[in-house]
Amino acid sequence: MCKVSIDTNGVNQDEGKAWVDELGNIYADMEIDNVSVSGNKISFSAGFSGMDDTQPDDIKMRLDEYLTMNEAFQTKSINVS
Repeated sequence: MCKVSIDTNGVNQDEGKAWVDELGNIYADMEIDNVSVSGNKISFSAGFSGMDDTQPDDIKMRLDEYLTMNEAFQTKSINVS
């Protein structure tokens, strides 16, 4: 699993968690765990079921794609490691 950290201009805790839940619903093969939303930061662990070689760039590509489809908040930066 990769660790994801998204810095925002501010996000409501419930809306942030709903956004992450929907991310997992849109990409059915994406597994998400340890979601935390506070103030200007959303963090969670993400990976793909059945893929042992998931790279941070794989996750980042999906995040960028999903943010284009569903921009519920403004992002300052995205870090996937």
